[in-house]
Formats: sequence, C-alpha cells, structure tokens
Amino acid sequence: MEFRRFYFLFVLLVLGLAISSDAAENSSNAAQGPTLVATLKGHPVFGVLPDGRLAAFSLTTLGKNQVVEMQVSTDNSRTWTNPAIVLSLSTDTGRWGGPEILVDREGEIHLIFLNDANTGIYKGGEASGRPNLTKKRLDIWHAKSTAGRTKWLSPKKIWEGYTGSLNSIIQTKKGRIVLPFSYKSDRTWRNRGEGPETFTYMGDYDSTALYSDDGGKTWTLSPDKLKVVTPDIRGAYGAVEPVVLELKDGRVWMLIRSQMGRFYESFSDDGARWSKPAPTSIVSSDSPAGLVRLKDGRILLLWNQCLRYPYAYGGRQVLHGAISEDEGDTWRGIREVMRDPQRDLPPPPGGDFGTAYPFPRLLKDGNVLFTSGQGGGRRATYVLDPEWLTQPAQQTDFSDGLDDWSTYGVKGVELKDASQQPKAKVLRIAKLDSNWEAGAVWNFPAGRSGRLDIVFGVEPGFHSLNLGLTDHYSTPFDEEDRFYNLFNLPIGPNNLINSAKLQVGRRYRLTMKWNTNNRACELLLDGKNIGSLSQTRVTPTGINYLRLRSTSSQPDAGGLLLYEVSANLLSD
Repeated sequence: MEFRRFYFLFVLLVLGLAISSDAAENSSNAAQGPTLVATLKGHPVFGVLPDGRLAAFSLTTLGKNQVVEMQVSTDNSRTWTNPAIVLSLSTDTGRWGGPEILVDREGEIHLIFLNDANTGIYKGGEASGRPNLTKKRLDIWHAKSTAGRTKWLSPKKIWEGYTGSLNSIIQTKKGRIVLPFSYKSDRTWRNRGEGPETFTYMGDYDSTALYSDDGGKTWTLSPDKLKVVTPDIRGAYGAVEPVVLELKDGRVWMLIRSQMGRFYESFSDDGARWSKPAPTSIVSSDSPAGLVRLKDGRILLLWNQCLRYPYAYGGRQVLHGAISEDEGDTWRGIREVMRDPQRDLPPPPGGDFGTAYPFPRLLKDGNVLFTSGQGGGRRATYVLDPEWLTQPAQQTDFSDGLDDWSTYGVKGVELKDASQQPKAKVLRIAKLDSNWEAGAVWNFPAGRSGRLDIVFGVEPGFHSLNLGLTDHYSTPFDEEDRFYNLFNLPIGPNNLINSAKLQVGRRYRLTMKWNTNNRACELLLDGKNIGSLSQTRVTPTGINYLRLRSTSSQPDAGGLLLYEVSANLLSD
C-alpha cells in the first residue's frame, strides 16, 4: 500500500516537472510584441526580393533633380547596405512624391510615383517662377526595373488628375497588376449628383483602380467610380486611399477609407470591374488600412481602430493589428502594435500626426515588417511576429511603467510607489481638477468571452469612477465612453461596487467574466459573487479594452489604486 502511494506521488512529481518544463519552454518561445528596428533616412518603401532580401527605396533630392536610392538588407532590416542611386527623376515635369512598390513574379521592381505637374503641391515645385494652385495635380507615374533589376525603364505617366496617397499595389495569380487609388471629383454639395445622391453627400473623392496585363507596359482605368457617403458636407473626402488583397477564391478585396467610423469594401472578380462599396463591421477612424497575406494563408490587417476624436474622425493615437483565418470575415487580436510616441503631448497646431499609414511587408521568415507614423519624430519601422496577435492573455503590474496604457490629456493619473514592496508600483487615478478628466485605457487581445482580474483599492476621500469594457479605442478623456462601452461598472459613490461595500485601505480582487454571446458579465469580488452586468449593445469582435475614468464632479481627496490587471480569453 505504501509502495503504491509512493509510486503514485512519484508519477505526479515527474508529470509536474514535465508540465513545468513544457510551460517554461512555451513561455520562452512565446511570440514577442512588435520590435522597433533601425529607421532609415527619408521615407523608404520596402519590398522583399525573390531571394528573401529586403530592399528599401527612398526619394532624395540632388541639385535640381530627384533620385531614387536603393538599400538592401540580408538580415531583415537589422543592417543595410549603403544607398545606391538606381533611378534619376527629372523635375522638369514636376516634383515627385510617393512611391509605392511591387515586386512582380519575375522579380522585377515596379515603383509607382506621384508627380505634381509643377502645380506646387510638393514643396519646392515651381512653374514659371511661382506655384500654380488654380488646378491641383498629382498625377500617377510608373517606373520598372528590367534585366534582373540591373536596368530601369524611364518613368511614364499612367493617369492624370489629382490623387492622394497610394497605399497598395498587387499582382494577382493570373498576372494582372492592380493599383487602387482615389481621385478628386468635381462633386460639391451644390452639385451632389443624380438619383439617390441628391438626398445625401458622397464626399469630394471617388475610388477606382488601374490595371495592367503586360507587366506595366500599358494600363487601363476601371470604369467604376466607387463612392461612400460622408457625415458632413464640408471637408469630408468620401471614398479614399483604398488597399487591395487577392482572396483565395480569386476575387480582389478592396478596403476603402471613409469618415463613417468604419471601412467600406468592394469586390472584383478581375480587378477591373468593382461592386458598389458597402460598410464593413471593421471599426476605423478616417485612416487607411494595411493588408498582407501571411505564409500560412491567413490575413494580417493593420489599422487605427479609434473613435470619437476630432482629428481624422476618430484619431490616430494607436495602431492595431489583427489576423483573420476566414478571409476577412472575423478577426483575432485587435492589439495595439504601435502607439504615438508623442501622445503625451498636445497635438501640433498643423499637419498630420499619429500612427496612421501602415505599410506591411511579409518577410522570408514569416514575420511582418511595417512602417507607420506621421509627423516629426513619429514615423517608425517595426517587425511583428503575427503569432503575438493570437495570444490569449495579457497582464500588467506596472513594474515596466505605463507604456502599455493611454494616460494622456488627463490629470490625476500617475504611478506611485507601493508601500508594501519597495520596487512595486501602483497606478493612482484621482480627480484633481474639475476642468480635467482623470482616466486610463488599457488594451488586451479581443475575445467574445474572457476574464479580467483587477487588484485594486480605494483611498480615503475617493468619490466615484466608471470601469468600462469595450471593443474599440477612444481617448482617456472621452466623456461619452459610457454610452459606447459594452459593460459599465460604477465604483462609488460611498465606496459601493454593485452590491458590495468597499473598505478604505484594503486590497480587493475584482473578477469580471464576460460573454458577449450571452450579453452578460459576471462579477466576483474576492471570489464572492456580487451580481452581473447586462451588455449595452452588439459587438462584432468581442472585448479588447479596459477603461477607467473618474465620474466625480469635484476634485477627489483620494483616488482609486490599481495594483495589477490581467486579461485571459476563454473559449467561446
């Protein structure tokens, strides 16, 4: 009997060691978050060559002309060769911008440029001594390498008009090159259009595509004008800056930037004719997307899942990443992959800013290189392991600071030393000024069902705070968040949390178990049930944000103390 008991314990010990060993190995092999890599001078575009090397192309001014410089990396952007001029661009036709890049099936490089036709759009552009802004122009030009990228054909104009940023170009399995773009129409509120358009406004721009079946020698313009409604009649672009991706069934999928708080989409069987744009369930600010097909066939999406901010109809403070295993129908992750490095400062008085305009490229090892960011000191290049987006858990104890939180534009939100442990930190949220909001926002992997654990306490003089769970990003000072949160849990006044009374100076563990399929969230305080919350609205993605914001109308004498937070997704 004793022998069998000993043997049983021995087996348990061996299994425990094996499990611990596997857990340690899995932990050490866990995918890491986005890694910042050295940023090259200028605004290079990246392409992956057939042998796996990474090529970067930058526009540089030499004297009166502009040139394209090429650099190559054999170690996924850690080191680069010195710049070498591969193409000269005469400024007689105008100043050059862009470019966008395609590495075709033969391994040749296609560069798509913008040219202002001497209308002064790009700084330095001159026509007859002074810029001519009576008719803005940003034409589209095409240049291509030949002979194994050893020679280059001179650029040629393939479209004339006024376009915006070019964000995407692909070659389909059948060999057709598809270049989506948007262009300024002659539409105004006084001249809205005909039929149903007389009752609404479709913005200043339409989207469409150019395509080539002969490797870029000739180009054809799609006859379809893709339009999207707008929320106002002045300054709203409409359908702009589309990106495309070929689906497994051969269709080409176009995601279109809009001002409606979400992307619109259009589909094409051949890249030439396109369906009428329709709204998607993908929440987005007025910013373009980045799409790339991964090695295992899944789709990676990069975009700004931001709402309710005046700039860009929702903001560009953070950039998100997600993966789809079903050709864009549903998405996993929705994690912050880039945060504005200057988000703690007031935005600049003019010019673009934030984390928008992602340009993803699939590397030979399966990781994704992306460049994003606008404005001085904001543009950066990262390498992302896609598996990081699919991890089911995230936690923070503030030992590494507040970099993974948004706490800008508020007062009374700061890290303090925790008295119990010398090196431990605690996040304190207190209303210090009635003119300023006090709030903090934290992102974690999105899920329809999951568990959030929060270790917290309240100080003497704390008044009230709303704890919200939601499915998108908005600023820490968003006063309307409670109307858009999926679940709202008031804490206080009188230190009440649902049916429980909090004691000052004591730590509590609040557990929130949500299930958006059942539209409910169970509440546990130190393991004891204190009720549940009802979901306020439908969500297409599940929950990926924790929001904490003071609801006190007057300054607090004390605050809420946050010691640690962890989120774990559960199987639906």
